[in-house]
Amino acid sequence: MTLQRTRTYECMCLLDNREVRNGWQPIKDSTLAIFTKHGAKILSGRRWDERRLAYTIKGQQRGTYLLVYFSADTQALAGIRRDLQFRESILRSLLIECVEVPQAAYEPEAEFDVNAIPADDAPASEAPAVAAPAEVVAVDVVATETTSTETNT
Repeated sequence: MTLQRTRTYECMCLLDNREVRNGWQPIKDSTLAIFTKHGAKILSGRRWDERRLAYTIKGQQRGTYLLVYFSADTQALAGIRRDLQFRESILRSLLIECVEVPQAAYEPEAEFDVNAIPADDAPASEAPAVAAPAEVVAVDVVATETTSTETNT
Protein backbone atom coordinates (compact mmCIF):
# COMPACT_ATOMS: atom_id res chain seq x y z
CA MET A 1 0.00 0.00 0.00
CA THR A 2 1.48 3.32 -1.05
CA LEU A 3 0.71 6.50 0.75
CA GLN A 4 -0.46 9.34 -1.49
CA ARG A 5 0.68 12.77 -0.42
CA THR A 6 -0.41 15.66 -2.60
CA ARG A 7 1.49 18.89 -2.19
CA THR A 8 1.72 22.21 -3.99
CA TYR A 9 4.86 23.02 -5.97
CA GLU A 10 6.38 25.89 -7.90
CA CYS A 11 8.46 25.24 -10.99
CA MET A 12 10.44 27.82 -12.96
CA CYS A 13 11.33 26.65 -16.46
CA LEU A 14 13.86 28.51 -18.60
CA LEU A 15 12.80 28.03 -22.21
CA ASP A 16 14.96 28.22 -25.31
CA ASN A 17 14.08 31.42 -27.21
CA ARG A 18 14.59 29.66 -30.56
CA GLU A 19 11.59 27.49 -29.67
CA VAL A 20 9.62 30.39 -28.17
CA ARG A 21 9.92 32.31 -31.45
CA ASN A 22 8.07 29.45 -33.17
CA GLY A 23 5.06 30.25 -30.98
CA TRP A 24 4.52 30.93 -27.31
CA GLN A 25 1.31 28.94 -26.84
CA PRO A 26 2.59 25.65 -28.38
CA ILE A 27 5.75 25.59 -26.24
CA LYS A 28 3.79 26.57 -23.14
CA ASP A 29 1.24 23.81 -23.76
CA SER A 30 3.90 21.17 -24.43
CA THR A 31 5.73 22.14 -21.23
CA LEU A 32 2.54 22.05 -19.13
CA ALA A 33 1.76 18.64 -20.67
CA ILE A 34 4.82 17.25 -18.85
CA PHE A 35 3.13 17.99 -15.52
CA THR A 36 -0.30 16.62 -16.48
CA LYS A 37 1.32 13.49 -17.93
CA HIS A 38 2.41 12.62 -14.40
CA GLY A 39 -0.98 13.34 -12.85
CA ALA A 40 -0.31 16.88 -11.65
CA LYS A 41 -3.09 19.45 -11.48
CA ILE A 42 -1.95 22.77 -13.01
CA LEU A 43 -2.97 25.67 -10.76
CA SER A 44 -1.24 28.37 -12.81
CA GLY A 45 1.12 28.46 -15.75
CA ARG A 46 2.25 31.79 -17.13
CA ARG A 47 5.16 33.61 -18.69
CA TRP A 48 7.25 35.27 -16.02
CA ASP A 49 9.72 37.21 -18.18
CA GLU A 50 12.17 37.15 -21.07
CA ARG A 51 15.72 38.09 -20.08
CA ARG A 52 19.37 38.05 -20.92
CA LEU A 53 21.11 35.17 -19.16
CA ALA A 54 24.03 35.65 -16.80
CA TYR A 55 26.00 33.08 -18.79
CA THR A 56 25.51 31.20 -22.05
CA ILE A 57 23.43 28.01 -21.83
CA LYS A 58 23.41 25.66 -24.83
CA GLY A 59 24.63 28.53 -26.99
CA GLN A 60 21.81 30.84 -25.90
CA GLN A 61 22.32 34.26 -24.32
CA ARG A 62 18.60 34.96 -23.70
CA GLY A 63 15.71 32.87 -22.39
CA THR A 64 12.02 33.07 -21.56
CA TYR A 65 10.84 31.96 -18.13
CA LEU A 66 7.64 29.97 -17.57
CA LEU A 67 6.40 29.90 -13.97
CA VAL A 68 4.16 26.94 -13.12
CA TYR A 69 2.25 26.28 -9.90
CA PHE A 70 0.83 22.78 -9.60
CA SER A 71 -0.29 20.19 -7.10
CA ALA A 72 0.92 16.63 -7.43
CA ASP A 73 1.60 13.46 -5.54
CA THR A 74 5.11 13.42 -4.10
CA GLN A 75 5.81 10.17 -5.98
CA ALA A 76 5.31 11.97 -9.33
CA LEU A 77 8.14 14.47 -8.80
CA ALA A 78 10.93 12.18 -9.98
CA GLY A 79 9.18 11.63 -13.32
CA ILE A 80 8.41 15.34 -13.74
CA ARG A 81 12.03 16.32 -13.03
CA ARG A 82 13.33 13.68 -15.45
CA ASP A 83 11.04 14.81 -18.27
CA LEU A 84 11.92 18.49 -17.69
CA GLN A 85 15.62 17.62 -17.82
CA PHE A 86 15.36 15.72 -21.11
CA ARG A 87 13.13 18.19 -22.98
CA GLU A 88 15.43 20.03 -25.39
CA SER A 89 13.33 23.21 -25.39
CA ILE A 90 13.87 23.59 -21.62
CA LEU A 91 17.33 24.96 -20.84
CA ARG A 92 16.97 24.73 -17.04
CA SER A 93 14.27 24.13 -14.46
CA LEU A 94 13.90 24.54 -10.72
CA LEU A 95 11.16 22.76 -8.80
CA ILE A 96 10.44 23.52 -5.15
CA GLU A 97 7.63 22.94 -2.68
CA CYS A 98 5.34 25.93 -2.26
CA VAL A 99 3.33 26.67 0.87
CA GLU A 100 0.79 28.85 -0.91
CA VAL A 101 0.30 30.12 -4.44
CA PRO A 102 0.55 33.93 -4.65
CA GLN A 103 -2.56 35.73 -5.86
CA ALA A 104 -0.60 37.28 -8.77
CA ALA A 105 -0.21 33.78 -10.25
CA TYR A 106 -3.94 33.71 -11.04
CA GLU A 107 -3.99 37.02 -12.90
CA PRO A 108 -4.37 36.83 -16.68
CA GLU A 109 -1.12 36.46 -18.57
CA ALA A 110 0.05 39.61 -20.36
CA GLU A 111 0.21 39.53 -24.15
CA PHE A 112 3.56 38.34 -25.42
CA ASP A 113 4.92 39.22 -28.84
CA VAL A 114 7.55 36.60 -29.66
CA ASN A 115 8.84 38.84 -32.46
CA ALA A 116 9.87 41.41 -29.84
CA ILE A 117 12.51 39.08 -28.42
CA PRO A 118 15.94 40.66 -29.05
CA ALA A 119 18.00 38.75 -31.59
CA ASP A 120 21.28 38.75 -29.66
CA ASP A 121 20.92 35.07 -28.81
CA ALA A 122 23.16 33.93 -31.62
CA PRO A 123 25.31 31.00 -30.58
CA ALA A 124 28.44 32.11 -28.80
CA SER A 125 31.81 30.81 -29.90
CA GLU A 126 32.98 27.71 -28.09
CA ALA A 127 36.28 29.19 -26.96
CA PRO A 128 36.22 32.33 -24.88
CA ALA A 129 37.89 35.32 -26.44
CA VAL A 130 41.42 35.77 -25.22
CA ALA A 131 42.60 39.30 -24.68
CA ALA A 132 45.75 40.35 -26.48
CA PRO A 133 48.72 40.42 -24.16
CA ALA A 134 49.56 43.80 -22.79
CA GLU A 135 52.44 45.52 -24.48
CA VAL A 136 55.61 45.05 -22.56
CA VAL A 137 57.46 48.26 -22.06
CA ALA A 138 61.10 48.08 -21.16
CA VAL A 139 61.95 50.38 -18.35
CA ASP A 140 65.51 51.45 -17.75
CA VAL A 141 66.22 51.34 -14.12
CA VAL A 142 69.08 53.51 -13.08
CA ALA A 143 70.60 52.42 -9.87
CA THR A 144 72.23 55.05 -7.84
CA GLU A 145 74.83 54.05 -5.43
CA THR A 146 75.24 56.00 -2.32
CA THR A 147 78.40 55.80 -0.39
CA SER A 148 78.80 56.92 3.06
CA THR A 149 82.02 58.54 4.06
CA GLU A 150 83.30 58.00 7.44
CA THR A 151 85.56 60.44 9.00
CA ASN A 152 88.27 59.14 11.14
CA THR A 153 89.15 61.36 13.91
